[in-house]
Formats: sequence, structure tokens, C-alpha cells
Amino acid sequence: MNPFNRYLLLLLLAGWFVAGCDSPGDGTARHHGKTDPAEGNAAQLRPDLFVTGPGTLDGCVGLYTYDSLNVAFDSLDVDKGRKIFATKASSFAFLRIHNRNITLEYDRAGSGAVDKKTVREVYRNGEYTAILVTHSLQAEGETILLWGTLEIIRGNQHFKVKVKGVSGC
Repeated sequence: MNPFNRYLLLLLLAGWFVAGCDSPGDGTARHHGKTDPAEGNAAQLRPDLFVTGPGTLDGCVGLYTYDSLNVAFDSLDVDKGRKIFATKASSFAFLRIHNRNITLEYDRAGSGAVDKKTVREVYRNGEYTAILVTHSLQAEGETILLWGTLEIIRGNQHFKVKVKGVSGC
């Protein structure tokens, strides 16, 4: 192969590689790189990032983001930080999918403690079910640092991702 053809092949491969990379987009990118720990058959159920939740999200809340994002725990606040899921203790949950706000009601029957440090919370509406399983890392006053998984189900589709978050009053 002559040098010109090698150079052309290399240029085409580089263009193909760059075209396959994620673009920065509008800040609601749904792809977080090749190490994203998402599972499931429905990537279209991947929650969008949001900064501010609904006005009813006050008091004792849980705020969660993708485990793969470099968001400090102290940056997860109701009015700042990039979140994918927010809960109001034993009441409701909030998330965004394809720029659509979704509110889910707490399912007391499906929720409860798994062990001393692990909790399973289930939230539902007529279309979606969200299952949040969290494990306590440490408590700082009224705030608990958590990690776990969030699974979103719609019909026979599901999407599961690792999350980290804070919960407290």
C-alpha cells in the first residue's frame, strides 16, 4: 500500500472514530461513555439530567445522580447539581425522560428495608415504575450519603443504572 493510501485510510478511520463519540449536546446527554454501568433493554428510558425539580420537592428529600458522573455529594442540592431522580420521603418521586416531567407515587407495599443499611423504594404511575435500591455509606447529621441502583420499567422495557445520592431533611 502506497503512503497516500495509508494516509487516506488513517484519515477515514479517524473520522469514523470521531463521529462515533458523544457530542456535548444541550447538557442532557444520555450517554456517559463506555464505562457507564447501565443495564437493560430500553436505553430510551434513560433519565435526563435536571438541576431544579418541582416546587413541591421540599422538606425531607432524596436526590440522586448517575454514579458515573463526577458530581460531589455536597453538590446535590434541591436547587443545584445535576440529578436524575428525586424523592420526597414516603410520598412521591420525580424524574425527566425525553424532556418530559414524570411524577410517580410512593408504593408502600413494594417498599421497605432490605437489611440494616439497605432500603428498597418503589414508585409508580400508570405508565412507569421506578425501583430505587440504596445502601447507606455514611451519615453526616441529618444527611445520609447513599449509593445503589435505579431501575425504570415501562411495559416490558427496563433500564437499570448505578446511582449515588443524598437523603435528609
